[in-house]
Amino acid sequence: MQALLFISLAILVFLVVRMLLNIIVEARAKNNPAGENAQLESQNMVRCAHCGIHLPQSEAYFDGRHTYCSEGHLRKGPKDAPNSSYNDVDED
Repeated sequence: MQALLFISLAILVFLVVRMLLNIIVEARAKNNPAGENAQLESQNMVRCAHCGIHLPQSEAYFDGRHTYCSEGHLRKGPKDAPNSSYNDVDED
């Protein structure tokens, strides 16, 4: 008899906790604007012509032909890489 009472009490506690958590989650979802829950929009990634690091196109510096990760690399220009097969501009 005590085991049955204990199991019933445990189930009751579980259901109450679950109900409270659902109420909290729904309240948070209601208070957050849709923009905060949406995933960030993906961006094109570009490669720095000097060091080769990849970065979002919106953060890159562009000189008309190559992209760079910083103003310093923009000033230095593309790194000479004779064995590199990478070309960031299509020359069709």
